Amino acid sequence: MQASTVKLISAAIIATVAVTAVSVVGFTADSVDAKQGVMIDFAYYDVDWVEMDFPQGMTGDEALDSACSTRGYPVVREEDGSVRSVNNKPSLLNVEWGMYVLDAGGGWTQVGDPGSYVVSGERVVSWARTGTGSEMMPAVDQTGFTYYSYASEGKNLLGGRLKVVTLAPSVTETVCAVGGLDYIVGTDRYSDYPRGLVSGQKNGRISIVGGYTDPNFEKVVSENPDIVFLDGGTGEHVTMADKFRKSGINCVVLYDAVDTDDLLKNLWMCASALGFPQRGNDYISDVSEVINNICRIADLQGRKVFVSLGVSDSPYTAGSGTYITSMVESLGAKNIFAGDSGSWFMVSKEIVYERQPDIIIVIYDGEEIASQREYRTLLSRFNDMWKRTPAYENGEVYVFSGDAASLLSRAGARLPESLELLAKIMDPGSFMAADPTDVVGVKYYNNSYNDQDNGYLRYVKAQGLLEWQME
Repeated sequence: MQASTVKLISAAIIATVAVTAVSVVGFTADSVDAKQGVMIDFAYYDVDWVEMDFPQGMTGDEALDSACSTRGYPVVREEDGSVRSVNNKPSLLNVEWGMYVLDAGGGWTQVGDPGSYVVSGERVVSWARTGTGSEMMPAVDQTGFTYYSYASEGKNLLGGRLKVVTLAPSVTETVCAVGGLDYIVGTDRYSDYPRGLVSGQKNGRISIVGGYTDPNFEKVVSENPDIVFLDGGTGEHVTMADKFRKSGINCVVLYDAVDTDDLLKNLWMCASALGFPQRGNDYISDVSEVINNICRIADLQGRKVFVSLGVSDSPYTAGSGTYITSMVESLGAKNIFAGDSGSWFMVSKEIVYERQPDIIIVIYDGEEIASQREYRTLLSRFNDMWKRTPAYENGEVYVFSGDAASLLSRAGARLPESLELLAKIMDPGSFMAADPTDVVGVKYYNNSYNDQDNGYLRYVKAQGLLEWQME
């Protein structure tokens, strides 16, 4: 089994115990976050953060007025004192502007009367027009720390050039997507995308500071980073973040991304920590538009999909709490093993046969599949039971190898590409109906999936989402 496949499987299994790891670690007093500030959440991932002190007796209304005065935002109130608009953005339909404070679990609780609620003892206050729930931007990372005010436009708090270390491939890509590539000085050994990152590793500008689940603490510290970005889906990263913070190093622990909302929030967190909030807002807006366009066109209702890591008789497959399942279901299809596990797990050829998938997606970590002949050779290695499924009999077996394989295995910033490739390879008819020239015509993707001269990623390219990958 290839090393990167082992890494993927290990990461998936570790993710299932991440929440337990967070609760067991227990952060000590010298790693407690003391920053205070106001999040102004305009909805749709448009958020402004204003770091400020909450003096004794300050109310929620006063906190909003002070934050908006700093930014030059006008605040308009109704006769009863409720907020009508902030920076000329009125309440949304059935969702009024409201104030929220952090609860013990790091979530949000709405305050009924901001005009009398004293915020002096609060860490973070959110004024939002999103309503409570998943729509609200989180104020803290997965370990309960705010992710703001570490940098400004690529400069650290002393005005020097920002230095960043990333410790997981998906985290690295997320940081790069929002403008962080030039500031990375260290990564884990599995981070191998985008191309500019690999160039930096080869010429020595970017150091390798350890593995995915075993980063080397001393090597990270020796890079003297301003911020270390970690993966909250890995218990070792949560433990390491506590250790870094005790050493005076700022950390941002991203959420374990299993769906689009998680990814978009991680993008925002990275952009904010780097001091590029507007770049983050713009990138998220573009990603959201591409995802909406692709999901609007795709029509895979009722199609049964089997996702396999390789072509062995008992491969790992994706359960419900996985990135790939979220993508498949967002297109209207059904993962045949979504109800069997909340993570990746091994499955027998007999059960695959019993489920009779209409589509088989192979994430292949062997040699790159670059020709029709190599594709047919790979399929010839299928066991007899897989060959007796509708997917094989109807020619609906699709292979992702090389860079395209890592694309599907990383819950990071390349989600729009993943989604467009999956949609077009599984449902070419719908995309041809929308645009007769939008023809994929292949059953495998590889290192060239994002070449500028092919037509695979029209929606992604039209939105300019490949620029960070070409640096």
